[in-house]
Amino acid sequence: MQRISGIFGLENFSTAEAVETVSKMLSQGKEISINSEVWSDERNLILGAVGHSVVDSHSGDSLLLSGEIENSLELIDHLKSEGVQVENTVLLPALKAWGLEDTLKKLKGKFSFAWWCAGSEKLVIARDRFGIKPMYWCAENEKGAIMFASEIKTLLASGLISRKVNKEALIDYLRYSTVHGPLTIVEGIQLLEPGCAIEIQDETVNVLRWWETSKEILIKDSHSVKDTLLNAVKSKLTGDSPAIYLSGGLNSITLAAAMSQLSNPPINTFSVAFEGSETSAKNEAHKISKHFATNHTEVSVTKQSASKKLHNAIDQMDHPSLNGLRNYFIATSAKEAGYSTIISDLGCNEIFGENSLFNTSVQLMKHRWLTSWPRGLRVFAGGLLKTISPGNASNKNAEILAGNYFDLEHTYPLARQRILDNQIKKLSPSIKLTRNRIFYFVADILRVGQAAFSLPFLTKVSVLEMGTYLANTLLRDAHTFNSENDIDFKTPFLDHNFVTKVLSFNDSVKPSLKEIKENIDPNRAQNHSLSSNKFPWELKLEGIYLDFHAEGIAALSDLEIFNKKGVDEFDNSSLTSTSQRLSLSTLGHYFKQNKLS
Repeated sequence: MQRISGIFGLENFSTAEAVETVSKMLSQGKEISINSEVWSDERNLILGAVGHSVVDSHSGDSLLLSGEIENSLELIDHLKSEGVQVENTVLLPALKAWGLEDTLKKLKGKFSFAWWCAGSEKLVIARDRFGIKPMYWCAENEKGAIMFASEIKTLLASGLISRKVNKEALIDYLRYSTVHGPLTIVEGIQLLEPGCAIEIQDETVNVLRWWETSKEILIKDSHSVKDTLLNAVKSKLTGDSPAIYLSGGLNSITLAAAMSQLSNPPINTFSVAFEGSETSAKNEAHKISKHFATNHTEVSVTKQSASKKLHNAIDQMDHPSLNGLRNYFIATSAKEAGYSTIISDLGCNEIFGENSLFNTSVQLMKHRWLTSWPRGLRVFAGGLLKTISPGNASNKNAEILAGNYFDLEHTYPLARQRILDNQIKKLSPSIKLTRNRIFYFVADILRVGQAAFSLPFLTKVSVLEMGTYLANTLLRDAHTFNSENDIDFKTPFLDHNFVTKVLSFNDSVKPSLKEIKENIDPNRAQNHSLSSNKFPWELKLEGIYLDFHAEGIAALSDLEIFNKKGVDEFDNSSLTSTSQRLSLSTLGHYFKQNKLS
């Protein structure tokens, strides 16, 4: 477990009260003994950490670090060559010697940290390039202080923040099954965005962006994509013997091939099998394990234990997310298999374009000629499409046809959207629909003059996917459930040298993941599905999974903001997909568990 928290502005706290508050945050209000470390200058701020997090103080400055600086040894040598003494962790002396931005650009790894600069009485909070380690902060609380923590639940455990739902964030969740930063589902709590830092001094809060992927991806080097990936994987093979979750997808096969080439002893792999589920029969994990001669463990989930595990997942969930349940079962299965470190394939789909959204975006661009049709004809064609093939995909295509543009700014937000606005109005008639935050995010990042404007088309889609779905769903979920289960997860596909390398290619010559895998594995393991096997509730809601879903829907229907009849009609409609239904029930479970209203 890694958990950090802090309070800046102790004017309305006594020393004892401040220490008690941070201790409550670190234990998340649970009556359990927890080994925490707390530091305070007794005038301005108090910092706290638990688990493998670090509190480092020297000459009045103090540092709170969650995560891992992978190139620590290299940085230590660099500092020593400049005559800088390094006593404990490298980060604090680096910040004092090189300053914030220069230090950040030298760092490799996943991290979030808080740095108290005593000389200028300034607090700096920063986050890694792609948002692997989260950081939340809040200035709206009973004490008027600035509070920050690595988890939303940690902030809520202070008892000083009102448990009110952020209405704009709620609409964002209904549209996309997650909330995009800097908003969170809790009013007043903000997420520090990836590649950003905030400087807090006196009453001034300044947010700066120190990393922007689209500004870096034109940098090229002499290494091949294969060698860059192998170097990225090699940098993760430290400490405890890591394991790979074999999903059956090409992502995990490629990682298994890379690790097998770099490791002398057999690598560790694991998979998850659900009792009575067709996913077990279709699971290709054993074939992959046999090809690479891995040390493989299959973790079984019985029907009897599944229900309890689903509820445990909600208890651990830090922000509502449909994707979270999958992450919970992967993390707990790694723990049951005896592993404390896993190598994750996160980021691969977004970098290589290995999901359907990329193909959809390409096809829409190819059909831009349809905008030359009269709008009335396009509306008619969309209506006909919905009649012939009713469902969410046809509804989206009809909305795109009714619009006047087929560019990414207009098609990407709709293609990624899970529940459409006209459906949201029926679920919650009283809620006022706010602007689509993804549309404005896309329009801003792709506007003329921005670095992303001149990038290849597929690279643009990758940049959008990394800034939305990857950062705000996949990585946040992975951090939450791996941290809760004491699992360290490493993401070689998100090595920034590898990311900038792959995204620098023009569309016509961009290497595919299949090509990379075959370059690493000349013997060519059987080519399996590009996507991961689905878990039981992702295929069909029945039995215990239907019961779990029904509980969440009931909890959601009890909230005043939702219309019970509208929720029931949407949930029971034959046109509503399993993922749409689960998106709502997950939200209901989360609201009930965290007492939000």
